[in-house]
Amino acid sequence: MNNEYWYECYGFPVRIDADPAARPVLDDAFGPMLADPDGHRHAAGPVVRLTVRVDDGDAPAVEPPHSPAVLKADIILIDAGASRATVDPARWTVEMTLARRDLADPVVWGRWMLERIFLYLVCRSPRHYPMHAGGLRVGGRTALVCGPTGMGKSTFTTWAMRRGATLLGEDIMVRHLDDPPGVFWGYPYAVYLTPELLDGHPQLAQAPRAAVDGGAKYRVTVPVPAQGQTGSLAEVDTTVVLNRGADEIRRIEFDDVVQQWRDDYAAGKDDPDLVAAIEADLRRCLADRPIWELSASSDLDAAYDVVLKTVFTGS
Repeated sequence: MNNEYWYECYGFPVRIDADPAARPVLDDAFGPMLADPDGHRHAAGPVVRLTVRVDDGDAPAVEPPHSPAVLKADIILIDAGASRATVDPARWTVEMTLARRDLADPVVWGRWMLERIFLYLVCRSPRHYPMHAGGLRVGGRTALVCGPTGMGKSTFTTWAMRRGATLLGEDIMVRHLDDPPGVFWGYPYAVYLTPELLDGHPQLAQAPRAAVDGGAKYRVTVPVPAQGQTGSLAEVDTTVVLNRGADEIRRIEFDDVVQQWRDDYAAGKDDPDLVAAIEADLRRCLADRPIWELSASSDLDAAYDVVLKTVFTGS
């Protein structure tokens, strides 16, 4: 018999009807259960309804296709071999089957399935959009940390966590159009790090990890003790845009970077009027808050010190 569980992901309340054997996966993926679903911040908004079954499938695990064509289907299919999911974006429903042997593989149920499921739902929604960004809170101030793939968002945000910052997200931040300007939601329960960075991170050194891309990186579950240094709600005061350089920082304007962000917030949005409305909303959220371009070297402590001094403490 399935049990009902309530969690939060990117600000969405998630009602899960799940085989009890999947409960450890749900806790790893979503963090603590909601104590009061009716009192959740977005209880009046869309509820993601997720059904999780567990079976004894034994097909080899394979990475599902991940492309714009997959994203645009009326019903999105995620086929990872023995584990699979069917996503109905219009109804905010997901039917998911996990092979019993995949319950111990967070690359399958996390990277290939649940993380993509929520990204697909956000991209297909007319009332939500994603930012390719992380989020940090230091001393009561919150920053979005933006940058293209490979620029080091995950590395920088998790290093900031090592230095004492609160981690609000490391790769995707989600905007609900019905929220006040400046409010975004992150996913702080998994990070992606190289083996070298992971071994030097005391909060994560003993955390559960799974190799990605042949061990070039690891998907790391943020352990419960470190979850006191995480959150998902980001009320943004400022934005940091990462670039390569020599640990220097300068003020830039919204129009200097909005083109870099368009492919992210417009993903899955085919209506030009909707894309324009999203850009106008993003302008309301960020244009009147300081935007900084950080030219960062490989010295993470030096780069963080620059941000700490300029962005968070203002000294």
